[in-house]
Amino acid sequence: MSLRTFACLIAAVMCVPTLATAQTRSMFSNLANPSIGMNALFSGQAAHNLDQPYGLHFDEAEISLLSVVDPYWTFVSNIVFVGDGSVDPEEIWVRNTSIPGIQLKLGKIRGMFGKHGMLHTHAFPFIQAPVIMVNTIGEEGFKDAGMEAAWLTPLPWFAELTGGVYEGIDADDDHPLDFGSTRHDNIPFLGHIKNQFDLNDATTLELGGSFLQGRGSDEFVHSALGADVTFRNVPPKDSNRRGWILQGEYIQKGSRAGGTYVKEQHGGYASFQYRLSQVWWAGVRGEQARESFTDFLVDDVGTPIPGKVTRGNANIQWMPSEFSFVRFEYSHAKADNGAGIQPTDDRFMVQMSYTIGYHPAHAY
Repeated sequence: MSLRTFACLIAAVMCVPTLATAQTRSMFSNLANPSIGMNALFSGQAAHNLDQPYGLHFDEAEISLLSVVDPYWTFVSNIVFVGDGSVDPEEIWVRNTSIPGIQLKLGKIRGMFGKHGMLHTHAFPFIQAPVIMVNTIGEEGFKDAGMEAAWLTPLPWFAELTGGVYEGIDADDDHPLDFGSTRHDNIPFLGHIKNQFDLNDATTLELGGSFLQGRGSDEFVHSALGADVTFRNVPPKDSNRRGWILQGEYIQKGSRAGGTYVKEQHGGYASFQYRLSQVWWAGVRGEQARESFTDFLVDDVGTPIPGKVTRGNANIQWMPSEFSFVRFEYSHAKADNGAGIQPTDDRFMVQMSYTIGYHPAHAY
């Protein structure tokens, strides 16, 4: 054996532990560091009857973190930096998947209510959230500290039951439902059922129902109920070029005092989205909300007043990848407070979304 060959063998042997150590360090480093992603959302609108300047607006930036804690828990958080400078810990929760047949979540969570309420702002199919959302469970859904358990039933179709209990909190801009009673037995609770059926090899049908109830600061029982239906078409061939989504949802908010139920804000929407090509989507939506508030229905001194709001939206979206989109949208709305105030509203809007790094999948 030559001296050169012997030297090469020695070098190879000495490199083996070094390589193994580097791979081990890399593995543990990846496990210790969470998956990180960030989304930035910008928009602009032209609305002639609103006292607002035109121009581009920074809506929010959302940082997403996800990591396995140990064999029993996964940690998830979405922290939002809002355009006004505030910080919103939108979702911070842990999930346990080691219980057979049950998925447990606890922390500050987005309650499993309806369809639109499960979406983050940058995942809205239209720039404006439905009017009924803002007036019932919140523009971005019901978000509160609590615990939820989901059970996938053994039925022959996909049927999932979810139950949750939450912290009692007062009503505010983000939480239209008043759950602010200080009674010890005020534990707001939620129930949700989700059913999915395969209609053919390209189309699915989803039927859902939701109920949410708690006691308010007025000591009355306050609640919201909802029903939703979704048809989704994804062709087996050209699935990234064709497809459509037909969706409808109804939500009602009410209260009960002395055994009498009082219906408050209620309404719904129906929308249709169609995939024109690999990078283009188009959509239309019609909606109506009763006894509801909106930014252009005000009295003589500018105070918001409730009424019936009817609105239609149409948009087109360029989405060159799953990490960005540019959306153009037009909406026409009219309102009626039942006492002679009947304003109309027309808006042209644009929205831009950009995502980097890891981002969790949105609700199907």
